[in-house]
Amino acid sequence: MKKTGIAVGVVVLLLVAAIAAAPFWFGMQAEKAYTEMVQQMSANSTAAFTTKRYERGWLSSSAETTIQMPRVPFGFRLTSEIEHGPIAISRILQGELRLKPALAFVNTQVSTVVKKGAGLDLVKAFVKQGSVIKADTVVSFNGDADTELSVAASRNKGKSGSNSFNWRGLTGSIRLRQGGQSVSVDLRSPGLAMTSENSGKVAVKQITFRSDTKMGAGGMMFGNITLNIGKLDLGDKVRISGLRFSSASKPAGKNLDATIKYRIKSIDVGERSYGPGRMTLAVRKLDIKTLRQYEQKVSQISKRALPQEQASMMIAAETMKLFVKLSKKAPEVEITQLSFIAGEGELTGKAKLKLDGKDVDAGQNIMLLATALQGSAELSIPPSIVKAILTPQIRQDIEIYKNKGLLSAREAARLTPSILAKIVDQAYPAYLSKNSFTKLLIPAGSRYKISASYSRGRFLVNDKPLRQPLLGLPM
Repeated sequence: MKKTGIAVGVVVLLLVAAIAAAPFWFGMQAEKAYTEMVQQMSANSTAAFTTKRYERGWLSSSAETTIQMPRVPFGFRLTSEIEHGPIAISRILQGELRLKPALAFVNTQVSTVVKKGAGLDLVKAFVKQGSVIKADTVVSFNGDADTELSVAASRNKGKSGSNSFNWRGLTGSIRLRQGGQSVSVDLRSPGLAMTSENSGKVAVKQITFRSDTKMGAGGMMFGNITLNIGKLDLGDKVRISGLRFSSASKPAGKNLDATIKYRIKSIDVGERSYGPGRMTLAVRKLDIKTLRQYEQKVSQISKRALPQEQASMMIAAETMKLFVKLSKKAPEVEITQLSFIAGEGELTGKAKLKLDGKDVDAGQNIMLLATALQGSAELSIPPSIVKAILTPQIRQDIEIYKNKGLLSAREAARLTPSILAKIVDQAYPAYLSKNSFTKLLIPAGSRYKISASYSRGRFLVNDKPLRQPLLGLPM
């Protein structure tokens, strides 16, 4: 019995020692995972991630990391409290019944910091009113991380009452899998509203952002990204509803292919409503190796302490080299779908642009890329959109007549919105042949059409060389 008691005592002591030592071992693993994560993010981003402090204790650790982005007058400070696994003891004591074992439990606060020498009052004001981002992360034994984000709402009203900022907060989640090679992001915000003396009122409502990407060929991230904005108010007379942007990228052999889609439910301007509208853009044959080399070189330049002008010139030079190298695979951009409803008509069209530099030695002369570019475009436009293009010009001419005194006081007083609409209807046919763009349109039944093409430095509109400014731009 005595030997049995001693054996049980030894086992109990070993268990106690193991339980006591476990948090320390988990703390070492958590520090290793934290360091590797910061190094990986810094290597794959143009931003500089720097761990200023990491203090490891027995049951918990604390860390401070900064993020500095190139040519941005402010950065971010991440302050983290890391509780070692396998059990979140302090959280259980605070009433959180989180019993699932994990490597670490991390509470992080992200604050905005003005860079030294920024000297911009606007930047300082933005940082002052900016909300602190809170992140609650659970790191699993296999390195997976699940983060819940929250940003508190904030409001700021200027002394004059004409400048205001109302941020309604943000919530979301970030999921890291396979050592950061798979990333899922889900962010949601009721929106924000801003007013200023110069730009008036701007309000964005019902914002959602989702991203699911995985690392693939050449170390690039591929996947789907979606941004939805429920409503966008620009002043009191312009409202855009149901704005949606989405992209899907995938490897195609050694190249990257992507599909980008834009959607708009409606655009309301005053009493007029336009939409819905949609456009689908396809990007093909982008060489993955060339893109990764470009990303790495731009990242290296951005992280060096160079004057902004010098860094910009170096990045511009690398961008020119990028176009030359990409042209060897003959990449192309194509608008496969274009549709926009205006009044009783629908604008439709298509376009394709190709950069075929396989037989062009643009490395010696970058201007030769112009001969490697070729493309074409077609538009079918309803009269309602043509009229919408001309209406501002007609109204501007009426205002000029009024300011020059060419209208009597009685005539000027009678220029109500309904009278102006009638004048536009009457003047519209005469302006068709005056506007630099609409005079190029070709009647086709109840619609108008226009086509354009570019090849080897030659630009044609409706199969004829263009001899006048397009859209009022000087040639």
